[in-house]
Amino acid sequence: MATRGPSYGFSREVKNKLKSKYDKSIEQDLRTWIAECTGLNLPEDLSFAECLKDGIVLCALMDYLDPGKLPKKLPHTKMLNPFRCMENIAGFLKAVKEFGVSTTSLFQTADLYDESNMSQVQVCLLSLVDMAKSKGITESDLGVYVAEKQNREWSQEQLRAGEGIIGLQAGSNKGASQSGMTPYGASRPAFEKKYSGKRDASE
Repeated sequence: MATRGPSYGFSREVKNKLKSKYDKSIEQDLRTWIAECTGLNLPEDLSFAECLKDGIVLCALMDYLDPGKLPKKLPHTKMLNPFRCMENIAGFLKAVKEFGVSTTSLFQTADLYDESNMSQVQVCLLSLVDMAKSKGITESDLGVYVAEKQNREWSQEQLRAGEGIIGLQAGSNKGASQSGMTPYGASRPAFEKKYSGKRDASE
């Protein structure tokens, strides 16, 4: 993969904005959670991206949360090159989506490998924590509990009964009148008319 040069102008502004969204405290919590799940050590002398960019740690994490979801040939652990690393990451992303993480929470392979959008990597991993907690696979102070979807079935009688009900947001047309309303497009007087045209004799 070609080395990216420095960014200028609008590209630089976008890059700096993405970096500003990155949370170092969340990174540390994610490091701890991943280490607890996988038993792998994420060295502190390496950046979070450097620990994850070959995809081996991510594949190990997914194999712990949902065994058998990764393709059999993954992860690549030997003769690593950019293509094999990105294939590991892509396999992780596919398994994460099947695990239940929404598409909007996923990151692009280049976001991690090129370290171009690590804040989105955090979003994806936090969503993965949420799903793992909701499935009872892991416990962590990270993320939130995702409630299971509940499908409700309504009978035809219940559906028909609701057709005659006017919702509160719809209001009511009972007693509706345009009396006293200013016609659309007409001007409104700047002052109120206080006199009928005849002056009081006492004035």
